[in-house]
Order: sequence, then structure tokens, then C-alpha cells
Amino acid sequence: MKITAVGGYRAVGRNMTGVSLDKKTIAIDNGIRLDTLQIYDDDTDMVRRCSEEELVRMNIIPDADRLNNVVCQVLSHGHLDHIGALPMNKPRVPIVATPYVTEMARSEYKQGDFYSIEYGQDYEVSNDITVELVEVTHSIPYASVVVLHTKEGDVIYTGDFRFDDHSQLARTNYKRLRELGNGNVKALIVESTRVRHEGKTPSEDVVRTMLKDVLEFIDKGLIVTTTFSTHIERIQSIVDAAEKSGRIPVILGRSLGKQSKLAQKFDILDLPQGTDVFSKAKAIAGFLGDMGGSREDYLLVVTGHQGEHRSILSRMTDGKFPFRFEHNDSVIFCARTIPGPLNAASRYILETKLRSQGVSIFDNIHVSGHAAREDHRRMLELLRPEHIIPCHGDMDMRSSYAELAVEEGYKINKNLHILTNGADIEI
Repeated sequence: MKITAVGGYRAVGRNMTGVSLDKKTIAIDNGIRLDTLQIYDDDTDMVRRCSEEELVRMNIIPDADRLNNVVCQVLSHGHLDHIGALPMNKPRVPIVATPYVTEMARSEYKQGDFYSIEYGQDYEVSNDITVELVEVTHSIPYASVVVLHTKEGDVIYTGDFRFDDHSQLARTNYKRLRELGNGNVKALIVESTRVRHEGKTPSEDVVRTMLKDVLEFIDKGLIVTTTFSTHIERIQSIVDAAEKSGRIPVILGRSLGKQSKLAQKFDILDLPQGTDVFSKAKAIAGFLGDMGGSREDYLLVVTGHQGEHRSILSRMTDGKFPFRFEHNDSVIFCARTIPGPLNAASRYILETKLRSQGVSIFDNIHVSGHAAREDHRRMLELLRPEHIIPCHGDMDMRSSYAELAVEEGYKINKNLHILTNGADIEI
């Protein structure tokens, strides 16, 4: 078999990997690189006006033409760095994902030929290749470990994951992962984003405790929180904490509204009675303009944790709504910046503006959705692969994974392979 590193093997984002067997190729993930996109325009609609060749040249989408004879596209989960390039690369083959991820992907690529499968079901690509999705925890619902069962052995692609045994939305299927590890795992293609961090990534339960602590501490002014719109468990944690603190949660922003609606459709988001969700700018402006002297009654959940200049939080800060922050107001960042200099700079500018307006900032009320070093060691113990290929990370991240793999007995260029975008390896 041949494994091709298409995207995500030089920096975080635009993930795509190809697995080829008997002249048939399975493409896994098809993502966009968001920080590079923001250099040109932080509105993802912009990419639809550019050619595929331009977007590849600008390092925004993976070069899908690097793969020959693709017969199936598999999606590990619904983050844009894994599905955002679908409408540009336009795969004309079956696209396999869980029902939740299918809904997210279809909203990006309406012309797609989608096949939804539940965890534990198989999708037969050919007589020699079937696809299985195994449940794992991440910072988005219905994340999957992708398993390709082939006549040469199993190829496993972890997608993005962490081990969170206290999640209220998902459960990692350790039993199935262990069963796979007792079989014939020919190759493990594994994300490396946070492997440099020692120990284990904390559970989302830690965030619930941090939120309770901060909300009990704040006794004045409006509270504004911001987090990833796809992080449904985090949104649930925030609105639950708001209700317990006696504040009315209100959700503001197009992407937050869209993702909240989808989560409610799948019955995995339970908003407190009376919670309003405003997606359109006119409705958001109307709410912010009418809030007036009752601001201490509210807790807002808004877009803008990366400092994106068109987000709700940035527009509130810049006075583009009929709203002004006041001295006793607070902003809680329930997200860290996505790795990259542009994100760090945008967030710094936003926080500087907020401080100049007298706003109190509570940062890092957050735990990562990515596995730390010991999580990765556990995954290796479960799956016991013959070969390892680190992905989704820059060279430092993937080299750090290689160090871990060497500790576990693997040898570089023998059964541990460091690839870069455009390279492939035959196993």
C-alpha cells in the first residue's frame, strides 16, 4: 500500500491524507488552513471566488490532484481544517462520515454524494477495502478514528482526539480500539498537534469547574464569553453555568447560531428556557441596543475568540454595534489561540482594545481538544501499529511525536516515517 501526505504535514491545518491499494485511493479529510485564509480575507466565502490552483498556491487548501484514482472520501470530524476544502476540491466520489459530520459537511458542499454510517458500521469501498468509524472524544461532537480494513492489514487514522472519560457528549470506544490493536494494524496515521505537552490533556469537566469559580467571582457588569462555535459541550457548560449564576444566556453570531441549531437537531444541546439565539447582524444590533441598564442580568456567548475582525466580539469592541463596554464588564475567553502568528497577533490586538475600555479579562478558561504526550502513548499501547506516520503538525510537533515513538521502540525510516506535504511512502 502507499500512503500520501497531501496536507497537514508541514503546519496545522488543511488536512488530507491518501491511502492507496491496488490502484484505488481513499482520501481522508479535506480541510482548509484558517490562519492562512485570514491573511487574505477572514470570510470563508472568499475562497469560492478563487480557483483551486490559486488556493493551493496560497497554502489554503490541500493539493487534491496529488492523489490518483480516488474512489472514496472519508471525514474524521467536522472542523473546517478537516472538511472546509470540500467545496473547492469538489470530490465526485462517495463521502463517508457520521450523520452529524455529514450534516456539517453538506452545509459546506451541497453537491456532495454523502453516505452516513454510525459507529461500528462498515462502508464497503471495494471487495478489498471497507471503512469503519470508531467513537473518540475531541472538542466537537461525533469525532471518529477512521479505520480502513484492507487485505494488507488495517490502516488507522486517529483524526484529532483526546481521551476524556468525563465528557457529557461522547465516550472513547476503548474496547474497539483494543480489539483493533489485537489484530493487524499495518499503519497508524496520528495527529501530533499537542504531543510536546507532558502528561494528559484535562477533561472538559475541568472547564465546568473553572467557569463556576469565575462566575461566582464576578459580581458586577455584563459578562461576555467566547468559544469555538463547534464546541457544543463547551457551549452547554457556559449556558449551564450562566443559569446557575442567575444570568440569562444569550447566543450571538452566525456560526454559533448555525452550530447550536444543528446540535439541538441531534438532541445534544439543551439550552435553558428563555435562551435567545441571534444569528443576523440586525437582530444582534437590536438586542445589544435594547439591553440598556439590565446588562448585569445577562451572560453573552459570542464569536471572536481568535480576534477575528469581523466577529461579534471585535465589532462590539470597535463600536460597530449600538453598544459600549463599561468599566465593570468582563470578557471570558473559553478558548486559546490556534497555533500561528496571525492568530496570536489578532488576539493581542483585541485584548489590548478591551483593556483600554476598562474590561476585565479572564483568559484560558479552556482545555485543549488535542491529546497530550501520555494520551498518545496510551493510543499506541491500544493499537500497537506496525508502522507510524505522524500528521497534522509542523516539523517540531511531528518530530516530538517521533521522539515518543522511539521511546516505545520504533525506529525512524524503518517503521516510523516523517513525511512532508506531497511525499508518499510504500509499506
